[in-house]
Amino acid sequence: MLHANPLWIAAALAFIALHMLLRAERWGVLLQPAKTGISRKNLVSLTLVKYVVNVIPPRVGEVAASLVLARKERIPAPSVIAASVLERVLDALAVIVIFGFYIVFFAKSYVPNSKRGEEIFLAVRHHSIVVLAAVSLGIGVLMLLLRSSRWHRWIPGPIRRMVLHFADGFRALHSGSAVAKAALLSVAIWLVITAQLWCLVLAYLGTFPFAGALLIMALTVVGVAIPTPGGVGGFQFFMDLALIHFFARYLSAQDPHSQAAGISNGCYVVSMVPVFVVGLWFLNREGLTFAGITQLTRDAETRAGPSGK
Repeated sequence: MLHANPLWIAAALAFIALHMLLRAERWGVLLQPAKTGISRKNLVSLTLVKYVVNVIPPRVGEVAASLVLARKERIPAPSVIAASVLERVLDALAVIVIFGFYIVFFAKSYVPNSKRGEEIFLAVRHHSIVVLAAVSLGIGVLMLLLRSSRWHRWIPGPIRRMVLHFADGFRALHSGSAVAKAALLSVAIWLVITAQLWCLVLAYLGTFPFAGALLIMALTVVGVAIPTPGGVGGFQFFMDLALIHFFARYLSAQDPHSQAAGISNGCYVVSMVPVFVVGLWFLNREGLTFAGITQLTRDAETRAGPSGK
């Protein structure tokens, strides 16, 4: 039976709180071109609301929270949604950069202990390169578009206003200081998530390298991206793969698979339940329900239809 060290669990909870605060701060930085002085309380509460709503497919947390923030702060909703999209782009880049750091400095120290581990590592490395190239190209094209207004006249009149408001949500890319701050916050966010995972694994194993948590972070991102409720199943599956095929030396020789499954389930519960509970409280404080959020997104789709208003 697994036993968790409460001190490491407490440390992980502190990193979870820091993670949420950093995400809220980055959201505010990306929205500065649309409005300065956005309430930090609104940013924090709606960052947590995103996570609650994303538990249920089709994961419209970003859209729902963006619509509520737009209404509270009187910002065009497409601009806020675009900033949320940019957040996800920065997340992808930050994870790839950190994974690249792991490959360069630590991969040789923690080689896969199985053929399947080798296949997993090569596949993740290959897809990371592809995603990095695609995202970099997309950002380059976007920055070129933002520097010109010639393309505006090509947009059909009924949707022009909506498209231009959406483009305004990427205006932070014009500011060197905003880009630098958002980039640093993105790396910090994923290092804090790594530290959170490291503390949780240490709570069960007692000894585990921080570099190992870098690889676990990169692999579990793939699992969470699978469209299951709250990422459940995908997170545990990829964490199991990491522990069994890369770090078996730290597991019990008698039954490493059961131990890895117990650790991954424990890490998921501690990572998600506190955020979900606090997020539900904020959801209630905002006067929102899941039915209301569904209606909110439908109303937004209607407004973005023929009128483009």
